[in-house]
Amino acid sequence: MNSFQAEVTKSIFPPLTLIVMKTYCLFITMFTCTLTNLFGEIKNGYEHEISSIRECLKNLTAIVDENNNLSAYQTRKIETKIKSLVNDISYYELTEKLLYQFRTIAPALYNEIDTLTDKKRRRVNVYVKFIPTDATQVKAWGTTYMSQSSSDPDTSCSEYGELTVSVKIWMVNKALLVLSHELGHVKYQVSHLVSYKEYYEKHYYAIMSQSNNIGHDTNDPSGNSAKKSEQIFRKEYTSFLKMKNGKIQSPVVLMKEIRKNLGNDKYTYGSILLTGGLLN
Repeated sequence: MNSFQAEVTKSIFPPLTLIVMKTYCLFITMFTCTLTNLFGEIKNGYEHEISSIRECLKNLTAIVDENNNLSAYQTRKIETKIKSLVNDISYYELTEKLLYQFRTIAPALYNEIDTLTDKKRRRVNVYVKFIPTDATQVKAWGTTYMSQSSSDPDTSCSEYGELTVSVKIWMVNKALLVLSHELGHVKYQVSHLVSYKEYYEKHYYAIMSQSNNIGHDTNDPSGNSAKKSEQIFRKEYTSFLKMKNGKIQSPVVLMKEIRKNLGNDKYTYGSILLTGGLLN
């Protein structure tokens, strides 16, 4: 048993304290970001945690496999945590596949955001997560989160640090179309952060205390950019279907395949996933 397993075992006997993976606050208070990113691109929003999640999962299954004296309560608690970790891996892989689909269908639109710069020509990272439909407080298919850095009002900031934007998309059938819409918001807001903040406060001040969800008034420049991006994606998707003579897999189908593959990965995740039926 290595040191990591020892620490986990200490937390199990009794009482069991589940390993809690580092999480980030969804809504970041204005003027609190401190990290700086050197290279901008579209990134999988789960990538910072995925290595730790995989390592934690391997160690938890090893603990179960190597300890025959675990109580039923302790085993259930570990299995519950494993379920959560496998779910995180599933959404990481789903995000990877959907971003690949988006890039395949609309490469120009993807590359435009993948090389996005702000008003001062600094590259900006755009972190994308495809998430369960009940995972956000804002009940919308897609949401874009950014604020201003305390050191520079032209610097966008999210839970990932300075020069970043956070985009979250519900796992719905039109998830890629929703992503195109949100990336339109990103494109405008990153390069007009100061002026759009002023516009937003003037026109949407009443809802600012509830969320950073951007409205869609007729004259909203960010909303118009989002609509234009969505129109471009629709056109590209139509062309893609004609060329490929078929549809791409929906997020629901992709997730079923991902979970099936994870359930068959005996070497990585141990027998507990199979005997416990955790992926059902």
